[in-house]
Amino acid sequence: MRLFSLSLCVALLSSSALAQVPTSLRANQSQSDFVWTGTSSLGPIQGNPSNAFELAGTLEVGLLAVAGTQTPSDLALLSGDLLAVPDLHGRIPNVFSFLPPLATIDVLNLRLSPSAPLTSVATNGSFTATVTLTALSGTLVVTPLGQAATSTPLAGSSSAPTPSGGTLLHGFNGLALSMPVNTSFAFSDPTSGASGTITVTGTLIANGKLVEAYGFGDGSGTPCPCGNNSPAAAQSGCLNSLGSGGKLVASGIASLSGDTLQLSGSGMPATSTVLYFQGTLPANNGLGVVVGDGLRTVGGQIVRLATLANSGGASSLPSGAFGAISALGAVPATGGTRYYTAWYRNPDPAFCTAEPYNFTNGVKVVWLP
Repeated sequence: MRLFSLSLCVALLSSSALAQVPTSLRANQSQSDFVWTGTSSLGPIQGNPSNAFELAGTLEVGLLAVAGTQTPSDLALLSGDLLAVPDLHGRIPNVFSFLPPLATIDVLNLRLSPSAPLTSVATNGSFTATVTLTALSGTLVVTPLGQAATSTPLAGSSSAPTPSGGTLLHGFNGLALSMPVNTSFAFSDPTSGASGTITVTGTLIANGKLVEAYGFGDGSGTPCPCGNNSPAAAQSGCLNSLGSGGKLVASGIASLSGDTLQLSGSGMPATSTVLYFQGTLPANNGLGVVVGDGLRTVGGQIVRLATLANSGGASSLPSGAFGAISALGAVPATGGTRYYTAWYRNPDPAFCTAEPYNFTNGVKVVWLP
């Protein structure tokens, strides 16, 4: 039985989408509830024993925003990697209920990528997107009554594009996507001649942040070089000789047409020198790399934004002669994702390593046009 599977086809984006900014969202598995139902020329397809599943993983969306804000004005679904949990199991019941099913159907390791062309987002967050699901992986296993099982790879198969209404909201906690899905998939089995459809119904719930701290020196990623891990609750860099970790936070709006973003560092030695940096990638996938007494969290193309003197162990950008952060970092007008950290000197050269300096945690910022 050939299942032309659960997949969202990738639509070509119009030229108006060229400036959209890719942003990652993570599916909320416990809230992304789905069920599937099916019909075939041999009879209805039933769950074996259940037809319920959830989606877990990530998806990439493309965003445009209202000028000077972080409020989405347009949305595209670019790609994703969403795993169906648990595997899907079904059966086609025998007309005689006391006999075994005519066939069992199992879909194993199904991973889906959603896509949809750019669509507008209303001021209340509502949108209607033409969504397609494409299988990144998966195996269809069909076991007819009294016959050996057959396996069919599902990677590359797609569903028909289907309109789907949803909401995309931006607030204090970041982006929140809610997208109902009701899509049917056709299947056929050239051996038996059986054919039919499977319908998937549910709501994808996903969340993401345009500004997010990462790379903490609490041992959850790369261990600090001298066991100088900071408390997890502090969400800071590795501890310095004063017993605190340098902490970097961001506030304001990361919009190229109205940049009010501010980077604020604290928890550093009282009058130490601090350098603020920008990178195009997170170092070691955001886990950090040991340098000096701490962890460097930015990588790629690194730009030194400014050198400041801390006061009371704290400082911030923009400051004095240093203007907007997007200008200091030469962020392109089309936007993009950048990563920030601060390097500072440690007053006790014997504290940890022979290199008496440390880093704050990192901050990821998605710049919108």
